[in-house]
Amino acid sequence: MNSTDHSPAGRRGPAATPDRAVVYSAAHVSGILLALAGMASLWAFLHSITFLDSMVTLPAATRFGGGWIANSLCTFGVFLATFLTARRFGPLIRRRNAFRMATGFVGAGLVVLVALSGWVSSPWITYLGNILVALGTAPLIIMWGELYQYLNPQREQLLVTVGAAVAAIALYLVEILLPAPLFLAVLVALPFGSIVCLAKAHALLEKSSDTWRAKRDRERGKSPLLLFICIAVFSIPYNYLRNTEQVQSIVSDLHAWPSVLAIAIVVVSVIGIAEHLAERRGVVIIPSFVLLLLSAALLAHLLAPAAYSSAAPSLLYAGYYLFLAMIYLSIGPIVATAEGNSTRLFAEAMLFNVAGLLLGSAIAGAETVLGAGHATLTVLCLTYALLIAGFMLLGSRSYSLFRINNFDEEEYSFEYLIPRPEASAARGAAAASAADADTGADGTASEEGAGVPTMLDAIVEQCETVSSRYRLSGREEEVLVELARGRTIASIAETLTVSENTIKAHTKSIYRKLGVHTREELLSCVEKVTL
Repeated sequence: MNSTDHSPAGRRGPAATPDRAVVYSAAHVSGILLALAGMASLWAFLHSITFLDSMVTLPAATRFGGGWIANSLCTFGVFLATFLTARRFGPLIRRRNAFRMATGFVGAGLVVLVALSGWVSSPWITYLGNILVALGTAPLIIMWGELYQYLNPQREQLLVTVGAAVAAIALYLVEILLPAPLFLAVLVALPFGSIVCLAKAHALLEKSSDTWRAKRDRERGKSPLLLFICIAVFSIPYNYLRNTEQVQSIVSDLHAWPSVLAIAIVVVSVIGIAEHLAERRGVVIIPSFVLLLLSAALLAHLLAPAAYSSAAPSLLYAGYYLFLAMIYLSIGPIVATAEGNSTRLFAEAMLFNVAGLLLGSAIAGAETVLGAGHATLTVLCLTYALLIAGFMLLGSRSYSLFRINNFDEEEYSFEYLIPRPEASAARGAAAASAADADTGADGTASEEGAGVPTMLDAIVEQCETVSSRYRLSGREEEVLVELARGRTIASIAETLTVSENTIKAHTKSIYRKLGVHTREELLSCVEKVTL
């Protein structure tokens, strides 16, 4: 993550090559990577459980969704119970008992599904296994959401979420290509690996929160109800198509199913890269792509189910994994900045998600009455009713699905300015010399000489260099230091005892002189200036 300055010594001025890029602490980077791996493992495991009957012989009465329905109903119950009781306890991720219970329930469910289902042919064994797995995975889904309070909403959340989606599809693709014994071994390893990653990622990210921390000193100012309604309705197309005969026939075909997943990997990867580029301009494109992919899957199913048999599943699973990413990306910024109950918030979001999935299953079950054409049109109408409602309510005091991650950068703190090792060593030596000079006759150091260079010292020194190079005024230099510390406009105005409009005017002037447009670009410019 470092870049070396190859410019001639002593070269100064705005065109000088930066000597390094933004540096994150090793603990924070490790936490981000563990979060990505852990989420991918959990999603791959949930997908494996959903389509377990395509790899393992299950009782006929539970094939094609029977076990999944039991799992979903139990998951809905866990989310509901968590939502109703969340105010009585803190975040689940901080409770060791939550990790122990998740491990126990998942382990018991796997024993029932993998071991007992081979000996006992009753469908109730499969139902019981799915219920136990749901009791373990539902809290994990919420805990992964709670972890987002430690992730920078501008880049880290996107990297973890979309990266996890791509890795999850790839894991599942590898898994289904393995022989049955290895498939079962990987199936068992995935949830426990996810739990270990979650615990370690939480420990690392919590400790490294001084590297980046959001300003969480305000209550949530908007209602997420519209967001939740969008999540519910977007869930309907996926589960409707997932239960159709066309998709089920592809899922059970081990020759066609891998190609569907491979296409989904490519589509999600391309859209993830496009979202990364769009996010730099404050644009969010994932919700639109989710809508486009799910709608295209419905139209392919409606108009040409036989001619393009794999088109609908390919579009469906690319859209669904983007949909999973969209849920976390929509709630993540709220969790990272608002002083709300993150456990309750994620439980509520997942309640709407599972409710939409169950409604999709119900519509699929009603195909025999409505007919495939009418059922598909019903789902399409519900989906686009959401689109119309979303645009109609854009101006309301409600979070809209079409504005996720469109946050006010002044509400965030990007405190990851880390002094260069050589600069820190120089300051340390200077401080030691000053301490020696201030040592009194009695051998004790004076209070002034005992100070140790801090992060603030490094920021102030770099801002002084920037001020000199770009000819900032004295007041602009003061504002620059506060901006580099991650302070908000309001807090800077309070500290400097001036109006917010004055601080905004100084900020615009600083941006203009430095040739930057966002707070992140400003921080990068401050970091890259050679002292």
